[in-house]
Amino acid sequence: MFLRTQTRLFHATAKKMDFSKMSIVGRIGSEFTEYTSAKDRKYLKYSIASQPRRDGPTNWYNVTVFNEPQMNFLTQYVRKGALVYVEADAANYIFEREDGSKGTTLSLVQKDINLLRNGKPEESVATETEEGSA
Repeated sequence: MFLRTQTRLFHATAKKMDFSKMSIVGRIGSEFTEYTSAKDRKYLKYSIASQPRRDGPTNWYNVTVFNEPQMNFLTQYVRKGALVYVEADAANYIFEREDGSKGTTLSLVQKDINLLRNGKPEESVATETEEGSA
């Protein structure tokens, strides 16, 4: 009699499959600010405002971008007020405040962005403001 056995191998460096992702549809709520890390890596930070219900509160999210082509796209073409769809890796971090109390922050690292509708150019915003005050 021939007995067939199967061996299942597990590898110690298997790719981790646990992750958290977040998708946001909202408006760019701040200017893009560029930073340089201690390891001389450039990255951008900006905020997104999202209002899930018309009469509900506005949620604000801070987003960090490390992808250079996406950073270039954002700074060259996307304006404050633009409607965007963002996919980001999400992680919670616990920190200690100056008074010793603990706090939690949500870290969002952008993986993809789609521009749904761009914000108004600065010139037209300035013109509308001037016309409205006249």
